[in-house]
Amino acid sequence: MRKNVRETMKRFAAAATAAGLLLATPLFAARPAGAEEALHLTTEEYAPFNYEEGGTIVGLGAEQVREIMRRSGIAYDMELLPWSRAIGLAREKPRTCVFTTAHTVDRDAHFKWVEPLLVERTLLVRAANSAVTATTVEEASTYRTGTQTGDYTVELLRDAGFTKIDLARDLELTLKKLLSGRVDLMAVSESYLHRLQSDGVSVEEVAVLFEQVFSMACSPDTPDHTVRRMQQALSDMIADGTQSTILARYR
Repeated sequence: MRKNVRETMKRFAAAATAAGLLLATPLFAARPAGAEEALHLTTEEYAPFNYEEGGTIVGLGAEQVREIMRRSGIAYDMELLPWSRAIGLAREKPRTCVFTTAHTVDRDAHFKWVEPLLVERTLLVRAANSAVTATTVEEASTYRTGTQTGDYTVELLRDAGFTKIDLARDLELTLKKLLSGRVDLMAVSESYLHRLQSDGVSVEEVAVLFEQVFSMACSPDTPDHTVRRMQQALSDMIADGTQSTILARYR
């Protein structure tokens, strides 16, 4: 599975680089940072993707996004919000982008995309002392499964035939439900599972739900030239190894 993830990353990197080379113009490097209205960037508390530490938003997504904005010379501000609010603003408010966002079929037409920030597996997990015996997605679909409102995993669970989906306002509440037995399973990214385990939380993998591309998703009226500049910056980061270096710090 790790090999498949790496191969997927390479394919996306090649496509992104090609798109950036075709669409970029020399004006990108010359445009001063204050020459256009700033972008408003939103994200959520979801370690290790994005989280607050010492009053600063950090994480494997946030660190990449800051570097994208630095290289592209685009002014911005960044805000940490509940996920449903963060993605809702990016869908409705001009010049707003949300990260780190799963690029799903349902979301595709509603945003302009800068990607990939990450290609990763989405997992079903259980509490270590759980009586859950499922080992496949099909077997797991009969159990009560928790996730957060507005999360990409809601769509994945429904598509996989899950009918007992428990929605909470955030992942922390869902985790509490899992550990207390109020839900049987929880849908999370592989990075999130590793963070929980490194923090000593007794949870374990049940099955792979999906392999997912995570991205920046920008409001439809975000100027195309702005999106192209950010994509070119990310493509360059992938090509020169900066993205790999950032991801390695959060593994």
